[in-house]
Amino acid sequence: MNEKNLQSLKTRLMQLGFGPSVETMLCCNICFLPNAFDLPLIKLVANDSFLFSVHLEKADKDQYELRYYQVTLRKEVVVPAELEPLSNAMQLVDWHSLVNGKLVPVKMDTSTVQRAFDVLEKLQAGGIEADILRYKFWAGTPLESMIQQLTVWKNDWEISERFYFIDESLVITFDDAVRFLCSRWLEKQLVARKKLLVKKIVSDRTGGSVSGGKLLSKNPRRMTRRGQEKT
Repeated sequence: MNEKNLQSLKTRLMQLGFGPSVETMLCCNICFLPNAFDLPLIKLVANDSFLFSVHLEKADKDQYELRYYQVTLRKEVVVPAELEPLSNAMQLVDWHSLVNGKLVPVKMDTSTVQRAFDVLEKLQAGGIEADILRYKFWAGTPLESMIQQLTVWKNDWEISERFYFIDESLVITFDDAVRFLCSRWLEKQLVARKKLLVKKIVSDRTGGSVSGGKLLSKNPRRMTRRGQEKT
């Protein structure tokens, strides 16, 4: 193992925002001599989560380089009032242990499993509206594949950005990335509100209604099968 390269990587990663224990993570990955690997880190800011993943690639026989890091801002999920009781029940379940119990024996009493079973029955009975709870508690876990509308929820509650390592003298730290994504999230909310306002103004002025981003007039012209206007 190239000790000089290892210490250089450790120094740069600590500049980004990792703690000293990143050296152990580096050693455990490099000892397998992979062509590339990723180092994860989760940073909590208020009630929001920032998920970092630094990508490293082999540059030479025994040297690795930082290529880029991906960061995702996952906002705190706000569930409808009618789902709050079920949300509280899901929060009491040790989902991590249940997932591990599918693969290896774990110490767990039957009441824990029964409690999870009861919660999952209620979750299934809640239909598609309750899927937001799957996202809230299972996103980023091995249970993520069970989230029915994962793409929809990610679009509503997440934003991501990738930062490349080009110049060693220019370090975009994790704190810099946090500030950048917070600004982007605010911009996203402002744009969404502006679009809703524009739709409302257009609808009020025309006396029609807006649906799916298209204006529906009160007296739409009928069309023939060949697409010609019928008077």
